[in-house]
Amino acid sequence: MWVETLTNSKGTRYKYCERYELPNGDTRKVSITLNSNSTYAHKQASIELQNKIKDVIKELHLDPNITMYKVAQLWLEHTEPTVKISTHINHSLHVKKIFTYIDTGIPLVKVTPIMIENMVHSVYYKENLSYYYAKSILTTVRAIFRHAKRRRIIQDIHEIEDINVKKKPFTHTEIAKKQNKFLDAVELKSVLAQLTKLAPRIALLIEFMSLTGLRIGELLALRYCDYDTKKATINVNGTLQYFYKNGSDIKRGTPKNIYSIRDIALDNRCVKILNTIITDNKRQSLWFKGYNEQGYIFTAKRGSPYDMQYINKLLKQVHIDGKHLTTHIFRHTHISMLAELGIPLKAIMQRVGHNDPATTLSIYTHVTQHMKDDIVEKLNSRNR
Repeated sequence: MWVETLTNSKGTRYKYCERYELPNGDTRKVSITLNSNSTYAHKQASIELQNKIKDVIKELHLDPNITMYKVAQLWLEHTEPTVKISTHINHSLHVKKIFTYIDTGIPLVKVTPIMIENMVHSVYYKENLSYYYAKSILTTVRAIFRHAKRRRIIQDIHEIEDINVKKKPFTHTEIAKKQNKFLDAVELKSVLAQLTKLAPRIALLIEFMSLTGLRIGELLALRYCDYDTKKATINVNGTLQYFYKNGSDIKRGTPKNIYSIRDIALDNRCVKILNTIITDNKRQSLWFKGYNEQGYIFTAKRGSPYDMQYINKLLKQVHIDGKHLTTHIFRHTHISMLAELGIPLKAIMQRVGHNDPATTLSIYTHVTQHMKDDIVEKLNSRNR
């Protein structure tokens, strides 16, 4: 500790200073100012400076033995108010996955880059989970370490930042899987026919998805006020989010991103579907005393929006050779329909609410068999 003398028109004061080292190696300076330079003042200053140092370390969570798990929890607490509930849930699931590989008791400073590399390697190459999932796990790890650096828990994280996931070469199975992310006209017709026997309203819902390219959350969030009957358009401005497995707790949230907010022009079939559903809703509201009108269009018998899991459960009862049916395949189907019609890429992106062209191109480039046949037919016609 050292003392600096401060003199001004109001008199002389004494600044007691001390430089100290944080557990992460950083050095800082702390000071207090007193009116005395006596022995008692020195003792008092020493006590107050030590208390200040303890407060700083406590505030920054600078325990040299703080675990990576503890830092991950601090990061989750810090980011929760700044992100959507669905994003926070995903963050929490990623953290849970990370600590199936990393010991929850290991101090952050002892977590090495090779530990993180091995974890990502196992997730991607051994568990055979998707490349994008492995990348999201790595992104979460980086976020945790960046948070630790901002809190001065650790100084250098460049080796963590340098870790990457090397994409595996495509196998024939994966290529076939990518090419089966949409349905052709015959397959779609079969799906709708099978669904009509199981649940006619769900069949109409699925058909509407395939004709508009809506995400399932966007479709379920559609309200009567979003439907312009005169212009035959719908305004996509929200998404329905489910936070529990049984789908009992739902909330209408904001769309995926700013590009997801859009107006979609409806063809005659879409208009007919909406009018049919709306008429049926009015009938059900009269028949069921417990009907709870909430303003949504695609609802179950009691007026609440359909549960996503219920829809996907029904789709599992529908069989199309070589196709894995989820609600998202009908969004891809719509993109493939537009590609087959020769609609420009930019127009497709706007209609489905895509920002990144690569997202649309991943489906756009997987041309349908009809387009392939059309190419051959046109080439043959040139040689006649």
